[in-house]
Amino acid sequence: MEIPIVLVLAEFNRAHKRLNVLYHNYAKEVGISDAAFWLMYSLYEKGGPCTQPELCEAWFFAPQTINSALKSLEKQGLIALDLAPNSRKNKQFFFTEAGEKLAKEKIAPLVQAEEQSFLRLDEQERNALLAITQKHINVLEEEINRIL
Repeated sequence: MEIPIVLVLAEFNRAHKRLNVLYHNYAKEVGISDAAFWLMYSLYEKGGPCTQPELCEAWFFAPQTINSALKSLEKQGLIALDLAPNSRKNKQFFFTEAGEKLAKEKIAPLVQAEEQSFLRLDEQERNALLAITQKHINVLEEEINRIL
């Protein structure tokens, strides 16, 4: 007997929420907000300075959210801001020495855990997970746009 789609969706949404909670709890343990965590994660991942528009585009955060996170991290001495090259208004941010230390101690191990979790899936599973997730998001976006 086929499981009703509403039950499958409920389970899918719970799994998605559980993933969000994992990252939220990790950020909380590190002592930073979710947005600040993703900002540091992104900066670590990029390996160099980032601009606010790059971060907004990459993580789908509102500019106000990024600005608040940047100010908080700057106040904590974890990042520094400077004007981006060839720009009069876009700021780039980069780790301070303290931020670099925190990233190595807290962000790097999480990235390694993510990598290990993906490596425990075989290549076909990893590719299928990514492809199906992207397809689902695209189709859901189409459906939402259709009803709005």
